[in-house]
Amino acid sequence: MCVGRDGCRGCVLSDGRFAVLGGFHRSLGSHAFQSSCEALTIGGDERWSPLQAMHDSRHQFACATVAGCVIAVGGNSHRKSAEVYDEVLGRWLRLPHDLPHDCGLDGMSAAFL
Repeated sequence: MCVGRDGCRGCVLSDGRFAVLGGFHRSLGSHAFQSSCEALTIGGDERWSPLQAMHDSRHQFACATVAGCVIAVGGNSHRKSAEVYDEVLGRWLRLPHDLPHDCGLDGMSAAFL
C-alpha cells in the first residue's frame, strides 16, 4: 500500500482489484483518521493506485460491495454517515440519510453472499 493503515476495511471491486479504505496511520496518532482509498491490481502488473477519497474519514467501519458499488457506513467516533463508491463514476456519493442511532458501527464488518 502507498499509505500504512490500521483499522481500515477492504473489499474486492467488480473488476477484481482489491480496495483498501480509510483507517489511520499509527505514526500520525490514533486520532488521525483517513478518508483515502487505494486499490491493488493483481496479475502481471501488480501495483497500488489511488481511488477517490471518501467524503468522511473512517476507522473500524462497515463496508460491503454490491452491484458495482462499495458501501461504507459508520465507524470511528460514533460516525453516523453512509456513502457509496460508484465504480463506473469513480466517485463517492453521500447517502441521503445517516444511521438512525449513534453507535457508529465502530468495529463492525459486513459481507454479502
